[in-house]
Amino acid sequence: MARNCRQFNAPGRWLAACLLLVGGCASNGPKPRDGLAGRICPGNAKVDPAAQTAAATPAPVSGGADSAPSSLRSDSSVRLASAEQVAGEPAQRLPPAEELPGRPAPVPGDGIAVPETGQQVPQAMDDHAVIAPDRMQIGQLNLPAAIDLAFRMQPRLRVYLANIAQASAQTDIAYAPYLPLVSGGVSGGGFSLDASGGVANGFSFFLPGAAIPIGLNLQSAFALEEVRMQWLICDFGRRAGRYNQAQLGAEIARLQTDRAYQTIANEVTAAYYQLLRADALRVVAREAVRRANDDLDVARKLHRNGAIEREKVLRAEVQLAQAQRLLDTAESATAISVAALNLAMGVNVSSPTTVAPIAAVPPLPGSLAACLQIAAARRRELDVARRGVQVAQEGRSVARADFAPKVVGEGAFLNFQQGSPQSNVDLGLGFIKLEWGLFEGGKRVGEVRVADSKIRSAMALAESIADTISFQITEAYRQMIAAWQGIDRSQPAVEQARENYRLVKARSAQGDATAAEMTDAETALTRAEQDHMTSIYDYLTAVARLEYAMGITPAESILHSGR
Repeated sequence: MARNCRQFNAPGRWLAACLLLVGGCASNGPKPRDGLAGRICPGNAKVDPAAQTAAATPAPVSGGADSAPSSLRSDSSVRLASAEQVAGEPAQRLPPAEELPGRPAPVPGDGIAVPETGQQVPQAMDDHAVIAPDRMQIGQLNLPAAIDLAFRMQPRLRVYLANIAQASAQTDIAYAPYLPLVSGGVSGGGFSLDASGGVANGFSFFLPGAAIPIGLNLQSAFALEEVRMQWLICDFGRRAGRYNQAQLGAEIARLQTDRAYQTIANEVTAAYYQLLRADALRVVAREAVRRANDDLDVARKLHRNGAIEREKVLRAEVQLAQAQRLLDTAESATAISVAALNLAMGVNVSSPTTVAPIAAVPPLPGSLAACLQIAAARRRELDVARRGVQVAQEGRSVARADFAPKVVGEGAFLNFQQGSPQSNVDLGLGFIKLEWGLFEGGKRVGEVRVADSKIRSAMALAESIADTISFQITEAYRQMIAAWQGIDRSQPAVEQARENYRLVKARSAQGDATAAEMTDAETALTRAEQDHMTSIYDYLTAVARLEYAMGITPAESILHSGR
């Protein structure tokens, strides 16, 4: 047998090579490096124990109105590391900005400048610069530039882009049954048959119609090569239904990705206006501290001259302390708003980002009926709901097609080679068969009922989505109208409070105004200025929310006009 097997050493070597290849494919590949810690602490994937000790020790904070903890200041030493430092490996890049769905075209002069090849990014930069993960140099951001940066750097968008790729691959998988299936195999081995004994005529009979020749000794090696082809000729709609479902799934993934870009743009817009609001309130708080300082100086001079009592000086000191507390809160809110904007853009939250102020307050976008009509035509969720109903209908077609037969064509070619005595057998087969499942215990009937239920569920979900969109438009529109009216109401209040404060301050300089009148006038002016700023940014945020509810892309937004 060993001598005969050596005649087929070529198939044996082929099998050994296959085993080595399979073993190599099953070996462990390189493990990905964990770079998540680098996203929290740029440039340092490991935490230094000494740094932990230093972080646990509170640092002394100097006093004064302009003083703040160093962690809340925009320090030029806090930089966002590159993607290689953050993730420990080359980061997956988003497509170019002009190829992203649902995004505005690049705005010239939007504040983004890409360094040339080989150009080194300077280490020392001012507090208005940010180094993004792809080493773009960013100055003061306006709203379109912030949205464009978010489209490039936001990690959540990669999830939706990956979903598009998966849906496209599912379409290829659903199309595969239309093509023939070809398979092949090679096997080798040996067999041995030894029948000994002595019986008349050399045969031993057992069982009806069966015999084993006695005195026969056969042993040999063999090799078997086979090729098979199978082609599903007709299945009465099964493949068509699954392929249509896969195509609808790809369209749904693209619509969801388009809506995801709108969601990111809305989040960046809201964070952008929140930062402007916090910065405006900080300016108001600083002005309140300045006025309180002036009032305290005047009160102290009058007290030294004997014009007022000590009580008025103490009241002015209390007012200054309250104004400083308001300033501390405003500075903290500004720092948190910067971190929130960085998070919405997909850059490190520690980046010292600054934004440009708005050019003008946009007008009202239109009537409620017009907004509802735009939402009915533009909201991606409605298109997704329609596709969901179509997917459910295709699923019903697939379930009903299981009652029909399948027509399959098959062919096979077998080549059997025997070592000793050396022989060769070739066998070719080709046939067409009809497969028809007549009874499966109610499985197919249940599948049809499930498919009908999915259609009803998808239609009910679509109606619920339409009602939700209508409510979102109505709510956002009413909030926008209230904020617009708030701007008109707050502007005269600021002018009146400013004039009242001027009159009371003039009386206080002569010692005629009481401490309570001075405190009330200053508090009223501060609140009026805060209400006016809050009304402006409430209106801008409400407009952005309404446009998002209507499904308007950033390129079509009225908030970006004139930016």
